[in-house]
Parts: sequence; C-alpha cells; structure tokens
Amino acid sequence: MKPTNSTESSARAFRAAVEMLATSRRRGRPRVRPAATQLGLTGPGNQQFMVAELEGRSSSGSVPAELALVRRLASDEYDTFAAVIGQSFGVPDETVARVYTAEVLANPQIGAYVAETTSGLVVAAGAGLLAQGHLAIANIGTRPEHRGQGYARVLTEAILRRGAAAGAHTAYLHATADTVPFFERLGFTTRAGWTMLNAA
Repeated sequence: MKPTNSTESSARAFRAAVEMLATSRRRGRPRVRPAATQLGLTGPGNQQFMVAELEGRSSSGSVPAELALVRRLASDEYDTFAAVIGQSFGVPDETVARVYTAEVLANPQIGAYVAETTSGLVVAAGAGLLAQGHLAIANIGTRPEHRGQGYARVLTEAILRRGAAAGAHTAYLHATADTVPFFERLGFTTRAGWTMLNAA
C-alpha cells in the first residue's frame, strides 16, 4: 500500500464523508438523487457551506440526563462508529466502515467521537478533521430512537472544543437543508452555496 501523509488522508476521508452524506437516506426516507449528484456535481441547492469561529464559544443548552460521556474512539473501534453512523443516516454499516477505516481513525488529524449513555449505549457519533487551523465537521448523527434529546448538540460542541484545544480557529461543514437550523443554533452561519466536483 502506498503511504500517504496525514493531510492527504484527512482530505480523502472528508471527501468520502461528504459524498456519503450526499447519497444517504435520512430518517428512513430515500433521498432523491438529482442528475447533478449522480454525475458527481452537487449544486448549491443541495448543501450549504457553513462556518463558525471557535474562540469564545459556550454551550448552547443542557446536557441530556442519560449522557455519561463523549469520547474519541480508538482506531480499532471503527465498527462502533460505522454502526451508529449507519443507523443515523440509513446506510449499511459496511459503507461507513469503508470510509472510516482503522487506518483513518488512527490518523491524529481525524477524530471520530461518540456520545454514550449511562448504560453504555452509544447513541450519537460524528467526526472532526483538523487541517491547517481549520476543523471540518462531518457525519454528525444520532440513532433514530434517541433524536431530539440533545446528544448530537453535546457531541458537536465537544468536537468543537477539542478542535479549538488542538489549535483550530475556525470550523466548517456542509449541511443539508434539514440540518441547517441545527448548526445555526450551534453558531454556524451559511457563507455561500457550494459546488463539488468528483472524478469518477
């Protein structure tokens, strides 16, 4: 296998994560894939580029009563991440595991995080990818039966805090129309529509 540096690995993982979001199903409803997406061109109407400054952040709500901790996964826990993200986005675990492999999770610039309840159940997951002072947030998801309780918010805030502690000054993400309000409540603002071209 050809060795890659951390930056290349981070960029590859983020591109794959964005593509997985663009082609996944949300809340059990199949997502219609327009021709532009099928060709690898996703237009501004589908996703919004959002940015947040990391300095001076504070929590935007209370902690769920059943939350025990938010922790970063070890590289050999990639299957745990795959299971939660798979259930959250309605995609097969194997699809997620092909993106977030043990090698990817071992990259110090990539953090895969989970929120666990007091009973040890992992209910939410997400990733942060650190590069050159910027923190990319990807694949924030909660198991369907635990949505609306604040787990994704607390998880995202923890990822943002850890990114800031590691030297990031700005966070960014690509949000779908149904997740824009969630990220706005966390201090993200839409900067512009975006277009992504992929080589097939």
